[in-house]
Amino acid sequence: MRSLFPEQCRLFRHQGLDHMLPPRLEQRFQQLLDDYHGEYTRGLYEALIADLAALRKQPAMLNASPWHLPAFGTRRKETRLQFVTPVLLHGKGTTVQANSLNISVGGLLLHLGAPLTLADGTDILVSFPELAQQPGLDCLARPGRYQVIGGQERGEESNRLKLRRQEASEEWDKALHDFIEQKRPRYGSDAEDLYSTTLSQCWGQALLETGLGMSLFCDRQGGIREVLSNRFGNRLLEHWRLRDTGDLLASLLPPERIMRMAQNPAHPVLLYSFQLKGQQQAYYFAADQRQLADAGLYREFIAEGNRTGSLQLYYLNIRPVTFTDQVIESLDSQGVQRLQQLGWHLWLTPLPAPEYRPEDKANIQPLAPFLLQPQSRPVSLVPLRQPSLRQETRFRYETPVELELNGQRLPGRTEDISASGLKILLDAPFELALPARIALTLPELDKLGRAWKLRGLDYEVVNQSGGGKVLHLHLLGEPKTHVGFQFFSALLEQNQDKLRARPQSHHQPAWLMWLSRQAQQQPPSPTFLLGRNDSGFYVQGAIACLAQQGLMSFLSNEFQQAYLSRLISRQLMQSIATALHRPDGKSHLMVEIWTASHADGEGKSVLVVNPTPARQAELFDPGRYRQPRVSLAVVNRLQLRQLDFFIPEWQNLTQTALHKTQLLEQQLAELAALCQVFDLTDLALSRVRLSAPAASPAPLPG
Repeated sequence: MRSLFPEQCRLFRHQGLDHMLPPRLEQRFQQLLDDYHGEYTRGLYEALIADLAALRKQPAMLNASPWHLPAFGTRRKETRLQFVTPVLLHGKGTTVQANSLNISVGGLLLHLGAPLTLADGTDILVSFPELAQQPGLDCLARPGRYQVIGGQERGEESNRLKLRRQEASEEWDKALHDFIEQKRPRYGSDAEDLYSTTLSQCWGQALLETGLGMSLFCDRQGGIREVLSNRFGNRLLEHWRLRDTGDLLASLLPPERIMRMAQNPAHPVLLYSFQLKGQQQAYYFAADQRQLADAGLYREFIAEGNRTGSLQLYYLNIRPVTFTDQVIESLDSQGVQRLQQLGWHLWLTPLPAPEYRPEDKANIQPLAPFLLQPQSRPVSLVPLRQPSLRQETRFRYETPVELELNGQRLPGRTEDISASGLKILLDAPFELALPARIALTLPELDKLGRAWKLRGLDYEVVNQSGGGKVLHLHLLGEPKTHVGFQFFSALLEQNQDKLRARPQSHHQPAWLMWLSRQAQQQPPSPTFLLGRNDSGFYVQGAIACLAQQGLMSFLSNEFQQAYLSRLISRQLMQSIATALHRPDGKSHLMVEIWTASHADGEGKSVLVVNPTPARQAELFDPGRYRQPRVSLAVVNRLQLRQLDFFIPEWQNLTQTALHKTQLLEQQLAELAALCQVFDLTDLALSRVRLSAPAASPAPLPG
């Protein structure tokens, strides 16, 4: 039951036995118990299994999954300890005793003996009577103020309560921190946050690398700075490369257009463009749907674009870039300088353009206001996978060093070494203006022999990280004549069996990882990740898109869960997967799904896949149907061997809980398809009006 209905199962107890059942089978179970007078019999279970078999054969049911919002890292940043100890909840003249399930400095998870109704945001006083008896923890006997998070749990977890600390106290901070660090080697850390974080990051990376759209980053003035190129990015950018006039992407999205979009970031933009080849050069036209509607030139623009055969349609989402202190601390100096220039993040997704070919002659003159002026400013393309800047092998080696800069001496030690560069950890942070030239001295290695003069070696600080304590050095001058290069080359050659090389796999620059996670934070559309096993397709996860609130509510069931069956049945998903496995080179498959309700008020709904133009016009007829909605489902197949996840939390999860890592690998091995859903109701309405006859001019009165 848990594997078939992971989020709908709830606990049902009867005569000392626990059953995990979804609501429909729970009602059937209770009915069968009444029929059998509350007794367990073989016939009861046979009837239940028969109902389950019938339930699994229903083709339209894809299991529901909770919406997930990708995050930068774990939900709880601080260490939490799985530890059970008595806890007292102090109310108005009453005291309720509970037990802790896990403890952190800023939070607490409790198990109550009996359900206690507390609303979200309720303040409550908490004390730890047993912990207060230990040395140095006596302050925990004084009640501290906590706040309820998320209200009371339901179903199986009805006796659990989540609390967050609200009162600032240095004594409490020190006492809880010392206790957790003292007990952590024995009790271990909770792996649930690491597991859910790693899984969601893998989902987000699958969307970023294999999705149809691309992620663009702009500065605060609207100029495009970075473009994250996924597996289809080079193919998508091919027609934007202009040999003579620069990059068309900067012309297609000039700063004026981006800043105009930024004024209303909650609404996506549909951008049309086409290319007209002249005798001497090519001319490019671009306009969004609102501009065309205000000018009354939508029909003309689509007609001219179809005549040239180069009409393109792009779906644009824009959101402001957000920084946190924790993100800044994890970046090096180059990453901070590079990322602090960014102000806006865009998702650009190509969609199928509408078709309209009138019989009248071409007339390009009315479209002159939408003519683009090609800009020569190139746009930097950032592949998601980049090799390390230090191509040679690095070895872990620690030895004291002294750095001399502007008359100041900075003591420190090496973390790793190579022939061309070093990584230095200073004893105290120091601010530098990069790049900086320094003199490096190795006092202990200089004593090894008179053949090497390891004092005052010329190096350059190319980067700084770790809050100013970590310096990344590269030699200055010709390597063949540099004493440091000669010494470390000889040292590494003679001691390779004694030195341990640093692993180069899973290396990704911190700033690139931040760009990837910023893109994952703001997906362009609601996304479903589908797994496939012996039982068929199932929804493994769903990524929410808060900018599409109407579509999100439409794709949710009454339990606020992601509900893909509202659009796609198992048979349709199977046919899509079969089409994607054909050797025709298609990486994505797009399906238009039209839904509406009958106007007779009986509540009957209709769902049509890829309707004909006549059927489309019929569904938009207000006399027959109400609330028409057009959803575009973009499906691409996934294979685990095509994905290589760069997830920093993966290693931490492996060290914390090996069984969670094995469960994660098993789930990712079943990952089979990715489905993005876009709301194209406005576009479909404009497209239907294209085929309608043009309105004749109204006669003047009198």
